[in-house]
Amino acid sequence: MERLRFRPVKLIASDIDGTLLGDDAAAERFRATWKALPKRERPLLIYNSGRSSEDILSLVDANLLPAPDYAIGGVGTMIAEGRMRARMEAFIKELGPPFDAAAITSIMGTIEGAILQAAADQHPHKASWHLHDAERELINDIAARFASAGLDVKLIYSSSRDVDILPRTGGKGSALAWICRELAVDLDEVVVAGDTGNDLEMFEMPHVRGVVVANALAELRRAIAGDRRHYLARASHADGMIEGLRHWGVIR
Repeated sequence: MERLRFRPVKLIASDIDGTLLGDDAAAERFRATWKALPKRERPLLIYNSGRSSEDILSLVDANLLPAPDYAIGGVGTMIAEGRMRARMEAFIKELGPPFDAAAITSIMGTIEGAILQAAADQHPHKASWHLHDAERELINDIAARFASAGLDVKLIYSSSRDVDILPRTGGKGSALAWICRELAVDLDEVVVAGDTGNDLEMFEMPHVRGVVVANALAELRRAIAGDRRHYLARASHADGMIEGLRHWGVIR
């Protein structure tokens, strides 16, 4: 691949668990590597996670991650500005009214094997359930049931276990695209990173480049196979992220 065809990277958006975290020594190397980048050359850093934005920023306070410019939480249903800790209310308005939890439960309660996740994983615009080893046909059937009930939602199934129910305008890709528009960052100036299927929306955004860490699940690796915009790292967790940033010229 000829790297000279790509524009300089202005923004990096990365998943956290399994990508930047999961190997303590690798995470420490990433923190040191990031902090060593000259501030004038350092791209914007965004964390894009299933965790709440508050939980993401608590990892920063614990010195497990470098401070981000923005934190996207709840699988793309909340945004916080990393330095001022202000929630991005304009984005929240685009998501529409909070979910009718009872309406969602009435449908998911009919799905054999579906188990509601912990209260901490439920948010006004995200309902999360466990459903182990579900086939794609079942996920499509659940989506059809929501549509028949007049609920305009998006289903994200990942890790052969997690069902996240989001507004149609939510999701990791939608939230990242919103930030890019607000900051006037072109998508061909963006690098994303992840390890599971709930990161796929980021990789599917037009023109973005990606880093898939070596420990990524097959659900993500299969989905981006053959797409030359995305780099498959040989190293795992944060070491794979460092390797990918070298590949895309962020680390020289």
